[in-house]
Amino acid sequence: MNIDIQTVYTTSIFIIGLVGILLLWSWLQDRRSKALVWWALSFLVSTVGVVLLSDYDFLPDLWSVEIAITLLVTAHGLVWAGVRSFSDRSVPWLGITAGGVVWTVAYQSRIVEASTTDRVALIAMLAAVYTIVTGWEMFRDGLVKLPSAPLVLVLLAAHAACHVLRVPVAESFPYSFEPGVGGIKVALLALEPMLFAVALGYLFLMMTRERGEAAIVAVANTDMLTGSLNRRGFFEEAERVRQRARKANMPVSKLLLDIDYFKEVNDAHGHAAGDEVLQSFTVLVRGALRVDDVLGRIGGEEFAVMAVSADTEVAEALAERIRTTVNGSPIMWRETPIDVSVSIGVACDPTADVSVKELMERADRALYEAKRHGRNKVVLAEDAANASGETAAPSRVAGTPQPDET
Repeated sequence: MNIDIQTVYTTSIFIIGLVGILLLWSWLQDRRSKALVWWALSFLVSTVGVVLLSDYDFLPDLWSVEIAITLLVTAHGLVWAGVRSFSDRSVPWLGITAGGVVWTVAYQSRIVEASTTDRVALIAMLAAVYTIVTGWEMFRDGLVKLPSAPLVLVLLAAHAACHVLRVPVAESFPYSFEPGVGGIKVALLALEPMLFAVALGYLFLMMTRERGEAAIVAVANTDMLTGSLNRRGFFEEAERVRQRARKANMPVSKLLLDIDYFKEVNDAHGHAAGDEVLQSFTVLVRGALRVDDVLGRIGGEEFAVMAVSADTEVAEALAERIRTTVNGSPIMWRETPIDVSVSIGVACDPTADVSVKELMERADRALYEAKRHGRNKVVLAEDAANASGETAAPSRVAGTPQPDET
């Protein structure tokens, strides 16, 4: 199959350039993501490189080969820069330009200039390295959590493979526009950059939108004072945790925490001190939790923890660790230590079949018993096997007794 390489590359110029313009236009509409600028520059620089390469028969080698390939390699570096910017990481110019510098030095040495295969192999290696590093950056920075990110990784892997595949056909397809080039492999390799540009540009826009939407959801579900989940966010995340635990047949536990005598802190030191207590209390609790435990502030001085893979024994130990951590760490307010303690009610479900709401109610009854027995205690609700709607009674009381408060 014979193809007109000039036509294919002329089309690529318009398509890749259009993608770059659209990315730049998207950034102009919403300038919060500078990654769009890097990605737009990548496609626009690539467009200039293809334009120079397309004039292979009319321009001197300095422009149609050396500078053109330098721009094409640098364009891959700009894609990598965009991913780093998207992850709020620094963008080193040395890393962006390193590939182009390597190509220029090698070409000036006349070693690769004399061999088409060596020339194409070097270009393919540089482009593939940038592409692979870009995918690695996405994986390392956790961008794979975005819905469209896995597709980007697949696309980058395919693009790197296409660069490597250029080497076996280097003699018949030397990044130029010589007539008579044919074959299905050559056709695919000629069309691949254009298809890659369209797909990658679209997916980059999708990633930007998805992260923006995730940020809005995070703000809506976050308690602004403590940085933990608010009531709505906690219940949503707790339900997701419960569903995953139920499918995996793992136990879950709900811990309900209430700061003891919090009203007295506000009365004695003011509401600003109360805010400091809430913030410091959150830090202390987080330090006592496990990685997968979910913490939320569900109202006033009341917090909740959803612990997955936590049976009765594990949940009680976790609650006791929180209690002792808080009780042993006075909170400083303007050089004045404020002693704080916490009462905790614990409810466990070995199969994660009980709803979050019902588990919360059981933990709440246990918390009431903790307060009724003097506060600064951990009270365990009755076992899940008996939680069929009956009034839960505490199975055990742990902690340092304090005088009852009327």
